[in-house]
Order: sequence, then structure tokens, then C-alpha cells
Amino acid sequence: MRVSVVTLGCKTNLAESDEFKRAALNAGHQVVPLDESPDLCIINTCTVTAKTDYQCRQLIRRALRQGARVVVTGCYSVVSEQQIKALSRDIEVIRDKTSIIKMFNGNNEGITSKKWRARPFVKVQDGCNHKCSYCIIPLARGRSRSRTPEDVLKEVIQLEESGYREVVLTGIHLGDYGRDLSDKVTLEVLVKTILNNTRKIRVRLSSLEVHEVTEGILDLVQHERVCPHLHIPLQSGDNRILRLMNRPYRADDYRKRLLTIKKKVDNIALGTDVIVGFPTETEVEFERTRKLIEEIGFAYIHVFPFSKRPGTKATEMTPQVTEVEKKRRVRSLRVLDQKLRKEYRTVQVGRTLEVIRERALPEGLSVGKSENYLKVYFRDKDFMAGSSVKVRIFGLHSDGLFGIPV
Repeated sequence: MRVSVVTLGCKTNLAESDEFKRAALNAGHQVVPLDESPDLCIINTCTVTAKTDYQCRQLIRRALRQGARVVVTGCYSVVSEQQIKALSRDIEVIRDKTSIIKMFNGNNEGITSKKWRARPFVKVQDGCNHKCSYCIIPLARGRSRSRTPEDVLKEVIQLEESGYREVVLTGIHLGDYGRDLSDKVTLEVLVKTILNNTRKIRVRLSSLEVHEVTEGILDLVQHERVCPHLHIPLQSGDNRILRLMNRPYRADDYRKRLLTIKKKVDNIALGTDVIVGFPTETEVEFERTRKLIEEIGFAYIHVFPFSKRPGTKATEMTPQVTEVEKKRRVRSLRVLDQKLRKEYRTVQVGRTLEVIRERALPEGLSVGKSENYLKVYFRDKDFMAGSSVKVRIFGLHSDGLFGIPV
């Protein structure tokens, strides 16, 4: 068959979709883009906002127009199955993603020669036990579940032997890794296990909560094969809003911890998520968030307007912030985001960064990702996706940096 796999949402979804592709290839099928007339289209959905719900429906309609057999999985399919089936009686909804692997004889062992991405995602954990008042994902994903260190290590070793030089460890709640396995198994233990049993591949951690960035994790982030990059969601810089969100920290604790991290780890890239227009959020409370972001000086911020999710406590809170005001606050923080990104890129000039090659561009240029999560452009005679090169930075690009291999 000609199989297309289309993905919306988080890095965990991307990691799962790569498993679908690998299983299809191992079963002798061909993986093709959606616009190349697939026989089967698997759509791995997201439901984190109303906008992603809409995008999922648009993708499903597009797949149906291709005449393919359409299988829908992922978070949106769990919480909105009837809405999906209302689009067409021909759609198959499969909640259990392991069942999709079984469709291809259950064979997703090994790493194929096909490189879906230069820096593969390795899913180590799924689900979430916490209940933020705005988030529907625990309902869609269930309780926290971890892969064993042995299972994760096997995959990472296979990736290293296939020529990859970076893996991104990802999960729905990565900091919860291991708590369902043993008191002695933690994310810190997992990373040490990988470092002790591999030789060259570097490790990047995806999102962690602020209280999960332990001293042990900070020590590991300073290891030469662990990327100095942490994504630590803030969501709000106001204590009253944080309480309403059911977030497990206060603004002052968050500030102190991130300033300590910046002081301890040289040149670390700190990223964050922020929700604006949360129910009852005032202009004063929004400005507290803005001030905190400026004080910390992130390398980048992801800004989201609050989106009602069915069944969550925040959906019922009043008064709701108007859509016009949400958009204004989003614009304000996105302008700040661009300023912070440029400031962080500017201080890289003169440094030498380790870059994973991602794409070859015209006229002998390549682009890749540095250990501190920056896009780097450079002239390259030896392009091989997934390989690494040291690049001396000499200037800024509109969305990254320019440099020379050394």
C-alpha cells in the first residue's frame, strides 16, 4: 500500500507517528505525502485548543477527498469521536495506537534507513496525573506511564548505530518519568543510563515543570552530550491566576529558580509557554506576566490565547476575557518574543556551536540546530542529515545565525 501519516500537535505525537511509518515500511509498504494519492491515511490528532480541533477536521476532510481509507487516532479522536464520525461514516477511529502498529503485522522493530527527521524524538513517557484547570490532555491520554530504561536505551543505541547524533526525549509529562516503575527510576537515572551506554549521541530534554529541574538534572545539562536547553512552562506570572490554573508553583519561586539556572549553566537556552486571556485575568495580572518574562530573559516564548476545552474547570469560570483582548495580549507578547529571540541570538556571535545538520539548501548552504536550540546556516561540502559539525558564529540571520564550519 501507499501509506500517508499526517500529524498535528506535540513532539510525543510526532514520535508515535514515526513508529507508524517505521511499521509500514517494515511491512513492505510505501510511505508517501498526503497529496500523492495514498491508499491509507493515518491522521494523528491533537485537541489542546479549539484551533487544533478545527485543523484536525480540515485534515480529515482533505484525506477523504484523496479517496484514501482514513484512520483517525490521537487526542482529538478520544474526546470527540462522534464529531469525527459525523464527517463521514467511512472514517475509522482507533484510540489505541498500538492497534495501528498491529495493522502492519506489529513490526516496528529496528530503525529503517529512512530518516524522518535529523533529530529523532524518542517517546519515554505518556499520560499525565496532574489536572491543570484548562487542560483536556489527561482525559485524552490517561494516567502517566513510562517505558523501562532498558527499552529506551535499546532504541537510542539503534539510533546512534544508524548515524544519528541527537535524540530528543519526549513525553506528555516528561518529569513524571519512572514514578510508575520504581522509586529508584527517574528521568535523571534514564539520562545517565543513556550517557553511560552510548558514545557520541547527544540528548535533548523536552518540556519540564520548574520543580522537576532538580540539581541532578542541572548537573546533567552541563554534560558535554546533554543539550543546554530547557523548556519550562510558565503559563502566568500572576499568583492568583496560577492558583486558578492549578499550577504547582508561585511566580516568585519560578523566577528564583530560572535565574539560578541561568547563572549556573553558561549560555543555556530557556524557553517557556504562556497562556494569555485566562478567565478573569486583568490587565494588571497580564502585565505581571509580561514583566516576569522580561526579567528572566528567555531565549524564546510560545504564546497561546486561552481556549475553552470541554469538561475542564476553566471553561466554566467567569468572566471570560474577550477574544479581542486575548488577541491584543497575544500580539504584545509575540512582539516581546521576537525581541528576546534576537537578544539571545546576538550573544552567540563569536561562539562555536555544535550543529546537527538538518537540511541542504541551494548554493552549498546547510541549516541545522545547535545544542542551544538555535537555527544555524553555514556553507557545507559534506552534508549528511543527522551528522554534527562545529560552527563558528559570525552573524545573525532573520530566523537564526550564520557561521563557518571549523
